[in-house]
Amino acid sequence: MKNNCAVIIIDTGFSQEAIGLVRNLIAVADLTTGMTREGDPCIALDDDALAGFAVDPLNHGSLVLKALMAINQDLPVVLIRAYSDDVRLIRTGWRDGQIASPGWTEAYLWAVDVLDRRGLASVTNCSFGGYTHAMDGTGWEAFSLGKVSGSGLPGHIIVAGAGAGDGRALRASLAVATGSSEQVLCRQMESTTYNFWCRAPADSDAGRSWWLKVYLDGRQVFSQQAGEVPGNIWNGRQQSTFTIHGAGQVVFQVSRESADPEPVWFDCYINHQNQAVFLDHVNPSTIAEPAVFPGVIAVGLQKGSYCPGQTVPGAKPEVLLPGDGPVSFRLPEVTAAVAAWLCEEPDLDVDAVRARLGKYPF
Repeated sequence: MKNNCAVIIIDTGFSQEAIGLVRNLIAVADLTTGMTREGDPCIALDDDALAGFAVDPLNHGSLVLKALMAINQDLPVVLIRAYSDDVRLIRTGWRDGQIASPGWTEAYLWAVDVLDRRGLASVTNCSFGGYTHAMDGTGWEAFSLGKVSGSGLPGHIIVAGAGAGDGRALRASLAVATGSSEQVLCRQMESTTYNFWCRAPADSDAGRSWWLKVYLDGRQVFSQQAGEVPGNIWNGRQQSTFTIHGAGQVVFQVSRESADPEPVWFDCYINHQNQAVFLDHVNPSTIAEPAVFPGVIAVGLQKGSYCPGQTVPGAKPEVLLPGDGPVSFRLPEVTAAVAAWLCEEPDLDVDAVRARLGKYPF
């Protein structure tokens, strides 16, 4: 069967042993160094290039690549190393409203361009996940991916792990009426980073009139007003990311004073850490990014707990696999199946692929 489809893997890195299993390596990108390399039809990595690129201290991307090659070693592959020791997942860097440094989404768009020039469809394996945006598909990454992958956009499919699915309280959501305050309680066992979002546009009356105060064991440790948080250039919404240092009970107090009579919703997410949980206002929907994005197929485990309606056909996670996790190492099963379909019908879009997969494909 002719390979009309390639697999893009975005992960922590790839060992030389894992790379050696790939028979058809088309291109590589390393976000830690800025290196990109592509070949026609295949790339040949010399010793110097391998020494810099073949690095995977977490041994995560290597295991994902090995799992994929065990299913189909002839698949064309693009590898993107998108993790560093200091910042973990490398995301888009911004300065004065402009992209200052590329992240994994820019690397993905580069990979799609490489494959488009070769007439190849693609399925991308994102065996990672986190809680770094509003978790509703309105972040920069969702906006970027939506340019080339999604409903009505044929040939490029993205599948991603839905997260740990352990039911832990990682997200809090609260509505605050004008002239009032609401509190969210959280317990953290060590220093924790949070992502705080206002759902109202920054240029609206409601988006200009909130303030946040954070207390650790009764002592105020952080505060922020709406005017201090600019709206994102792609959706106009406000996001604040901050770290509360130490252990103890954390209180998030959100207040509003606005002429807008309608309540405004706010969301707060625990960013990656495992040593903090919300104690009230818990939102049970905790599908990780990028799996939560509208144009991405989310893959979880049948025994996982991701959201109340997860077993409804078409609801996220769109795919639930039997067995035990981590789901990241099961994702190549779905990736390989989608690649096989795209080899036969490279014009399938995400809706067609979702319909073929169904909730329980294996």
